[in-house]
Amino acid sequence: MKVTEVKLTVSQICGNDEGECILLSVSPLEEYVEGKPSGKVVGQKYHIVCPDRQFEKFIVKIKGKPIITNDQLQQKGGQVKVVFDNLTGKFYRTNSGEYAVSCNADGMEVMG
Repeated sequence: MKVTEVKLTVSQICGNDEGECILLSVSPLEEYVEGKPSGKVVGQKYHIVCPDRQFEKFIVKIKGKPIITNDQLQQKGGQVKVVFDNLTGKFYRTNSGEYAVSCNADGMEVMG
């Protein structure tokens, strides 16, 4: 078994079974074709921290229209609690040879 084949669960990523984290910012998720960005935006990358994981940072990718924008986030004080739907993660190897975690979800609910 390869480490890149291991699927991470919600509790392994967030440190809780609910998938609750704190959203800090949002950025566009570009489609990649043959390893290169195509310029087409297919979703959003949600930059989060997980208080139950000693505030470890992750990026969660969700395809589709934005659930919340950076402007809306700033109106709520710059950070909000969120819960992800069907959050999963997996390890991948970076260009420098280190392991990192890639996270995806089907959706997200803003709690505050």
